[in-house]
Amino acid sequence: MSVRQTAQDEAIQALMKEILVTLREKLLQPFVQEINQLARAIGELQEQQTAFYRETRELINQLENRVTETPLVTLTALRDAIQQAKEG
Repeated sequence: MSVRQTAQDEAIQALMKEILVTLREKLLQPFVQEINQLARAIGELQEQQTAFYRETRELINQLENRVTETPLVTLTALRDAIQQAKEG
C-alpha cells in the first residue's frame, strides 16, 4: 500500500468517525433522551392508575358496606318507631 493510499484511508476513516460521532450526538442521543422521558411519563401514569384503582376499590368496598348496613339500619329504625308508637 502506498503512502498516498494510506493517507486517503486515514482521511476516510477520520471522516467516517466524525460522521458517526455527529450522528450519535445529533440524532441518537436526543432520540434516546426522548424515549427515556416517555418511559418516565409512562411510569408516572402507571403509578397514578394504580393509585386510582386502589382508591376506587376502597370506595367500592365502603359502598358495599353501606349497602349491606342499610337494611339493618332501616329495620332498626322501624323497630324503634313501632316501640315508640306502642309506648305512646
